[in-house]
Amino acid sequence: MADAPKQLISVQGIDEGVEASVNHSPEVYELIDRAKQELANWLPQWGEKPVSTSQNQEVAHELREKNLELVRDYIPPEHLFDEKTRIRNLMHIREFCRKLHNILGLAADGGSRIFINDPPRHPAIDENLKGLFIKMRGMDMFTFHTDLPPGWKKICAIQTPYMSEWGIFHRDSHGAITGFKYIGWRGQVLLRLILAGAITEEEAHKEFGTPQGVEVDQEYFNRLREFREYGKRTAN
Repeated sequence: MADAPKQLISVQGIDEGVEASVNHSPEVYELIDRAKQELANWLPQWGEKPVSTSQNQEVAHELREKNLELVRDYIPPEHLFDEKTRIRNLMHIREFCRKLHNILGLAADGGSRIFINDPPRHPAIDENLKGLFIKMRGMDMFTFHTDLPPGWKKICAIQTPYMSEWGIFHRDSHGAITGFKYIGWRGQVLLRLILAGAITEEEAHKEFGTPQGVEVDQEYFNRLREFREYGKRTAN
């Protein structure tokens, strides 16, 4: 004698008496859809799903206002997120490397001092982001990183195939910077090269040109001034 068909029971529980035989009836598929909705972002073993109340919403609003007040003094200026003023002077990665090679020259072994890797792909990482490595002048036999050959130093991320002069930042709901939307060839890459000691400020400006000194350039000049005044403490 065949076993009795198993029953599908709503995740809301059997107290409501919602049951249906396991078959391909519309009733079964309706229960499956209901179960998916009931389980959305919630696991039954956590207990009863909390119900939002007006009091909870008021408390959440008050806490958010307090958090905003705490971080207000640390919110970066708005121009760091303004694409209209920051997206300018696009440069292809080949042109950037050509100019950088003019500064660095060849390594002692006759090879290039510039290497751009293609990191393992990850869904959370933009496929146009690569890693920039430099073989430091006068340090060809020094080990900077145990996972790299002597002389090579990790600098920063670089964007292909084009970079704007200045980068654009992502920000969270409080307005704080959380990362880069676009990486700038001057605002991020050249700056990191200078702070890492791979090139000098004078070399960068001679080969790549000097910034115009308008508002969008100020954070770059500020970092360079801090580096001149305090040295390596600002390079990290």
